Amino acid sequence: MMKNLTKAVLVCLMVTLTSTAVKAQGITDQDMKDYAIIMLAQKAITDKISPYVNDLIEKQEGIDGNRYAELDAAAKGDVNKLPADASDFEKQFYGIVQKRVKDRTDAAGVVVNNLAKYSLGASAYNAVKKAYASGGETKAKIDAMMAELAAEKP
Repeated sequence: MMKNLTKAVLVCLMVTLTSTAVKAQGITDQDMKDYAIIMLAQKAITDKISPYVNDLIEKQEGIDGNRYAELDAAAKGDVNKLPADASDFEKQFYGIVQKRVKDRTDAAGVVVNNLAKYSLGASAYNAVKKAYASGGETKAKIDAMMAELAAEKP
């Protein structure tokens, strides 16, 4: 009984300290909502990369998804690390796909940077990002906001 009470008190204390830390950092609910919007914008771009790659592979004769997966497992995005048995065609195709993936990934980064800079501000963005990464109440709130925003219909 005493052990459970001690645990309950510790949990309450942790929640209070986390909440106090968030307030001390000056993170508002609006900051968290803006961060959630930024994360959703990034997700909207990056979630389309894999289907895009699959579509490129499907449309290309001479390579299939299994072979591309083998090449990617060996190279991990670096054309120079492709296995010796990769044909010139496979090397060229892999390089083209990786460039397009990088372009889209970079675009997501630009979106995040611009939104962070112009909508939230770099210092607020970094504070929220740090609080989100540490978990706890801030992460839970932002995750809930993201789910709510994603569920909204335009």
